[in-house]
Amino acid sequence: MRIKITFINQQKKTNLPINTNYYLVKLINKLTYEYRRYLNALLPYDQRKRNFDLYTFSQLIIPHRKIERDQISILSHEFHWYVASPFYQFLGLLAKELRQRGNIQIAEHRFGVGKVSFISSPVFEKAEAQFTCLSPVAVYRMRVSRKQRSAFHFKNGYLLPDEGEYISYLKRDLIEKYNTLQKKRVLNHLNLELEYDPIYIKKKNNRITKVITLENGERLPEQVRGVLAPLSVKAEPDILRLIYDAGLGQLNNFGFGMVETVHARNYLN
Repeated sequence: MRIKITFINQQKKTNLPINTNYYLVKLINKLTYEYRRYLNALLPYDQRKRNFDLYTFSQLIIPHRKIERDQISILSHEFHWYVASPFYQFLGLLAKELRQRGNIQIAEHRFGVGKVSFISSPVFEKAEAQFTCLSPVAVYRMRVSRKQRSAFHFKNGYLLPDEGEYISYLKRDLIEKYNTLQKKRVLNHLNLELEYDPIYIKKKNNRITKVITLENGERLPEQVRGVLAPLSVKAEPDILRLIYDAGLGQLNNFGFGMVETVHARNYLN
């Protein structure tokens, strides 16, 4: 399940930092701060020491925009944002807070909150689906140093689809998410095939990666490298639903790996 939020831009032109993930993470944390204990209780008992993180979100969908160096100029009166999660409780709380507040802050600017609507997950009847990315898919090797055990420190271990470990890390992450939702280890092996669209890749001259900076007030910013391209996935319907609801790859709660279903060759980006 996911929600679609419409933001209202009161200015003719509003500039935001081109990397908005950090500010959107802050926004979600602020809106759900009072419910943190309740949300953590939704996780299995042995995982409640971590903060609730089974959600993902899209990049800001801005119909009319202009990129100027490290800024993105919002020229639209309205723009949109999607947040997805397998937990309707989380989305319900988020929607309630957005509606009650009426306006929010992203970076240094305030925007009105327009319509907040719920979108049900599609029914996956076949063991194959086509997706397009609403935010880049990030996959990394976990090589954290002893001095910096942080979600922001991966020693540039980001993987690309042509590397042998790419699929194994995707499988490992999906198995962990699935077992977390079931609150017990019921899945140890996963059949998964994934292919980014070769026609799209050729059209883009193999330039399908995007680097996003995750700001951090205490440490150096992390440069996250992800893939932004249409893809086909073969897996059991439950896994396809999980990808749709929780995201593909890692760092989902930092705004990576959100996908949308599309018909074959009918891509949005």
